[in-house]
Amino acid sequence: MQSVLQPGVGGMLRRALRPAARLNIVAAARTYSAPAGTAGDGEAPQTTRAEKTLSRFWKNVSLAYEPESADRTDAFVVQLDRRSLRTPGGNILRVPSNRPLLACLVAQEWDEQSQVVKPHSLPMTSLAARAIDGLSEKRSRADVESLLMRYFQTDAVCYQENEPELLVQLQKERWDPLIAWVQETFGIPIARIEGLFGSGQAKEAHERLAQELSSLDAFDLAGFERAVTTSKSFIIALALLRRHIDAEQAALAAEVEVASQVHAWGAVEDSHDVDHAELRRQLASVACAQNTTARPAVERFIAALERRGGKL
Repeated sequence: MQSVLQPGVGGMLRRALRPAARLNIVAAARTYSAPAGTAGDGEAPQTTRAEKTLSRFWKNVSLAYEPESADRTDAFVVQLDRRSLRTPGGNILRVPSNRPLLACLVAQEWDEQSQVVKPHSLPMTSLAARAIDGLSEKRSRADVESLLMRYFQTDAVCYQENEPELLVQLQKERWDPLIAWVQETFGIPIARIEGLFGSGQAKEAHERLAQELSSLDAFDLAGFERAVTTSKSFIIALALLRRHIDAEQAALAAEVEVASQVHAWGAVEDSHDVDHAELRRQLASVACAQNTTARPAVERFIAALERRGGKL
């Protein structure tokens, strides 16, 4: 039997979202919903409907808990008018039960849509859909992991310049501590390369970090992928995923070169300021999505919902 959570202006969901709401998470996304069991029944999927109209077609958003079954682990499912939210690939968007914050954030995104659906305001939905559609199979994972490892070999954090003075200072303050952390945490050498040319990173470092990637579940890998492509750095993304740094610290590390350029030439209106905000939105979405909750706390959360009849 499902426990249904009705997102509202108050209650447990708002308290759960309050810290994340301050992060003002907004990022590119394009994911819609489709009702369960509509294939071949003559009713157009809601994915098609939303893509064509971009208008809000649902009244109520709910979050259902699905207990473990013979073919899947327990999970939270966001529902629009009691119909399960689906990914672009047609899969039900199930969020693992150890990630109740992510499930709440996805539900909140859909509850906050106004008359017109704004795909760019569904970052948590798009990240979850990426994990389910694109990173759940071994072959697709292998391709993504191989691509991400290329970022390590050309990581800007390791390719440092010796001028101008401010850039050198920022590299020392924001990059060197991350290099030291990776070396200590994973027991591998990290080469600092000055200029455009170098021999790259040691084979043992590459193999150890590739092993780390292969150990990530689909949701963590989706978050890591977003962090890497956003920050353009494997090391910054890894430190964020491992909670060694927070989203703001990750953004500052990713902005080292830009900060030096802005200091020298000034900021470009409607460019640097937009990039500044977007970088933080993307990285903050990763920080929230990879947050997990211990099982005892999850069980208390589910029990509290059942005592309230599923309402918040």
